Amino acid sequence: MMKNAKEYVDKSPLSEKVYQKLINKIVTGEIAPESRLREEHIANEYNVSATPVREAFKRLASDGFIEIIPYHGAIVRGIDEKEIEDVYHCRLALENLALEEAIPRLTQNDIKKFETLVKKTESLSDMFGVAETNKKFHELIYEAANNKTLTRLIESLNMVLLRDMKFSASNESRKREIINEHKDIITALKYKNIEEAKKAMRRHILNGKEYIEKRKG
Repeated sequence: MMKNAKEYVDKSPLSEKVYQKLINKIVTGEIAPESRLREEHIANEYNVSATPVREAFKRLASDGFIEIIPYHGAIVRGIDEKEIEDVYHCRLALENLALEEAIPRLTQNDIKKFETLVKKTESLSDMFGVAETNKKFHELIYEAANNKTLTRLIESLNMVLLRDMKFSASNESRKREIINEHKDIITALKYKNIEEAKKAMRRHILNGKEYIEKRKG
C-alpha cells in the first residue's frame, strides 16, 4: 500500500519525477501488482497538479508497468508467465539475427562504443541510468545490423523489455551479471565470432528471463 504522508518531488520536470517515484515503488514492491493508481491521489501525495501525473501514467503504460483501463483508471500490471515466455523466445531469435547481420559490419570504433557503455554502466548506481545503458548496448547492435524491419520487430517487444530492464537494473547483483554478460558479448564481437556471440547473447537473455521469473514467484 502507498503511504498516507505527502511526498514532495522536484519541480523540473514534474512528470519525470512522478514517473521515477512510481517506478521505484513498483519495482520494490511497495506498490503491489493489480493495485489501482488514482490520478487525484497521486497528485495530492506528490503535491502536483493532475497534468504531470497523467503524463507519468502514459509513460508508465508505454513501458509496460501499468495498464490504463477506461472508466477504471490505472492498474499496476503483474508479470505474466506466458507473456515472459513468448517475448523472450522472440527476442532471442531476433537478437541472434541482429548479431548475424551486425558482426560483419562492425568496426573498431563500434567496439569502443560498446566498451564505453559498459564502463559507464559500472559507474552508475541509479536504476534509470543502468536501464538506459543496457538498452543502448543492444541498440548499437541493431544499428550495426542496419535492418529497419528487424529493428521495428524488436521495438514491438519494448513494452515488456523496457519494464524488465528496469526491474533488472534495480537489483545490484543482477546489474553486475549484466555487465559481465555484456563483456562476454563484446569479446565475441571483437573477434567477429558469430557463434560465440550468439552463445553469450543467449546466456544474457535467458539469465534476464530467469531473474524476471523469480520476481514473479
